[in-house]
Amino acid sequence: MSSVVAIVGRPNVGKSTLFNILTGSKSALVADFAGLTRDRQYGHLRNSSTVLIDTGGISLEGNDISIAVKRQAENAIEEADILFFLVDAIDGLMPLDEDIASSLRKTNKQIYLLINKVDGFRQQANLAEFEKLGFKELIGFSAAHNQGIDDIRIVLEDLEDKDFNEDQFLEEDIKISIIGRPNAGKSTLINKLIGEERVLVSSESGTTRDSIEVPLNWNGKNITLVDTAGMRRKRSIREETEKSSVSQSLESIRRASVVILVLDSSETIVDQDIHLLGLALALGRPAIIAANKLDLLSKKQKEDLKENIHRKLRFASFLETQFISAKEGKGINVLIKLAEKAYLSSIKELQTPILNKILKAALQRQPPPMSGRFRPKLRYAHAGGKNPPTIILHGNNLKLIADSYKKFLENFYRTHLKLGSTPLVIKFSEKENPFKDKPNILTDRQKKKRMRLVKRRKK
Repeated sequence: MSSVVAIVGRPNVGKSTLFNILTGSKSALVADFAGLTRDRQYGHLRNSSTVLIDTGGISLEGNDISIAVKRQAENAIEEADILFFLVDAIDGLMPLDEDIASSLRKTNKQIYLLINKVDGFRQQANLAEFEKLGFKELIGFSAAHNQGIDDIRIVLEDLEDKDFNEDQFLEEDIKISIIGRPNAGKSTLINKLIGEERVLVSSESGTTRDSIEVPLNWNGKNITLVDTAGMRRKRSIREETEKSSVSQSLESIRRASVVILVLDSSETIVDQDIHLLGLALALGRPAIIAANKLDLLSKKQKEDLKENIHRKLRFASFLETQFISAKEGKGINVLIKLAEKAYLSSIKELQTPILNKILKAALQRQPPPMSGRFRPKLRYAHAGGKNPPTIILHGNNLKLIADSYKKFLENFYRTHLKLGSTPLVIKFSEKENPFKDKPNILTDRQKKKRMRLVKRRKK
């Protein structure tokens, strides 16, 4: 059985930095100001079954975000077997530290007091004042300078599951990345799917900062949902934090099996939505469009939005659109079915005989148009890979094929292979002429024959 360790403390004491060091990742965003982490982030200790939870800083502020962050931290504390309580040696013992310590003691769980930023003699001297908190287990370390981390790892080694199989955590069946502009309803959708307040939801845009991975068991299948930070236009991004959040979101698209683009149905589809979609398709990821906030639309508004989406996404007309209400849970089961279908299409094995049969039918329906004196000739096809599905077509004069005919072939294959929302890549391979650019050097006998032919013609 895996042990669970929650890393808790007030804001800006180094919880996310320690989490990244112990998990060997960059999953948690790090900055030199308080309140960056909001949702709880899960990860595994390197080569271990031990689960680590990074939490947002616990504060006494009474705004909605601070209360929600505190609730997330409390959920992590409840889940955990062991608590790592982080404090700051530079700041010294703060009243808020004492309040948190008092609250943690009531859990009756094993607590390790980890004192971060112990970088010199002055901080070493400050360690004594933390003893008044009354915790037996006390470790001083510096996350920034990687000092004392081995002492923390020794504690974690005792928690390891000896029957741990590393492979079970390396791959999920399906990883679905939820992307979209700020406040489109991505976090609400994830919470509705898993049936709990797993990620923060607020009317304030930009609530989600980290890319949060959330496991979902759906019809016996292991699915990982990735809640990403809302992505705005590049010129609108000012803070370094938002740049890091967007960078994480882009990486989550790259690693996803399927991408779901969440649109705000109460607004029209904008260029930023199209840009995000184009990015996912450029990376070869299957994509589904989820038009959210269906509960706010009349029948006429829904039809208008459908038409608007169809008009603006003509370049990717094969993508499927599902109208949903994440708040009320309408259409979300169908959405996951579409995502699963798109994923299965992306890993489909393409059989060479079938690809050639479809090519023959396409050539009969519409042969390539002439280009000057030549007509491109397509000879045969075979599979070039999957995820995304790739088809390689061989022939002659293929550089002369018009873009319109390439689109015809793509749509023809897509229809016959029933690829749905999965992008298809078609590559053209032309065998080089071995005599191209080589001079035709005649033998003496050929030269004499040529002279005779020339003389005959003159007569």
